[in-house]
Amino acid sequence: MEYHARPVLYFILSLILVFAASLIGGLVPLWGRLTHRGMQVTLSFVAGIMVSVSLFDLLPHAFHMHGHGEGGLEASIIPVLLWVVAGFLGIFLLERFICFHHHDAPSEESDHSHCHETTWVGALVGLCIHGLLAGIAMGGAWGAGESAWLGILLAIMLHKPFDGLALVTLMHSAGQSRARCLLFNLAYALVTPVGAIIGHVGIGGESAMAGASLAFAAGLFLCIALSDLLPELQFHRHDRLLLSFALVLGLSLGWASSVVVDHGHDHGVIEEHDHDHAEEGHEHSMLLREVGLNRSKSG
Repeated sequence: MEYHARPVLYFILSLILVFAASLIGGLVPLWGRLTHRGMQVTLSFVAGIMVSVSLFDLLPHAFHMHGHGEGGLEASIIPVLLWVVAGFLGIFLLERFICFHHHDAPSEESDHSHCHETTWVGALVGLCIHGLLAGIAMGGAWGAGESAWLGILLAIMLHKPFDGLALVTLMHSAGQSRARCLLFNLAYALVTPVGAIIGHVGIGGESAMAGASLAFAAGLFLCIALSDLLPELQFHRHDRLLLSFALVLGLSLGWASSVVVDHGHDHGVIEEHDHDHAEEGHEHSMLLREVGLNRSKSG
């Protein structure tokens, strides 16, 4: 059974999960506390998962879906890689001109924060564009393979809390009221689900478009993961073993989840394939029996 043929309830549930993840992240600076060290360890873990999802889930499925067109797999390599570059460059340019990717502990000042000059309005604009693009990629991948779509969902869900946290942290630091912070946090949490609906309706079951959205998401996730990892590379030498372990753990978990889901999906395909072969064999034996009966009657 194709994944896009499954109940739409799965898609609705995924939208609720993404919405809740972003909403909860935005509540942390208002009602909780997260240390800078805890933030960096968690980001390293999430970045590892995002890299694994990009390389082991999204890219293979993107090549596979593009390979169904004219020219086969070989002709799909350059188009898929161009979509990866587009996703990477899209987030890079947002970060370059609208510095929104601010991931720092809300109660601590960091001398090496790379978004000192960012206002919460600029962060809101950048995060909304970023969230909308991620949602469109997620919705477009609904008709793709099961592991590819689940990989996108996992990466978005794990990273969304940090985006919500960043937005509310900047608003709170700028002196915005608690009610205003809650309102904008709620509105921002809706951006990615809305993008997912747009991607689902606009891209639908088109194989080439779904493959393009997977490749675009792969580039997007790679850029986000690297922007989380690289700026902190020289600032946490005392935690380098812990941060490295968190990264490797995320990479391993992302790879393992793709293997498990792919295995289950392939197993179902094999069973269905065997069932089809059994039916063909039965029809073939019936045909042979009819031929034999006709010959005996003619004799």
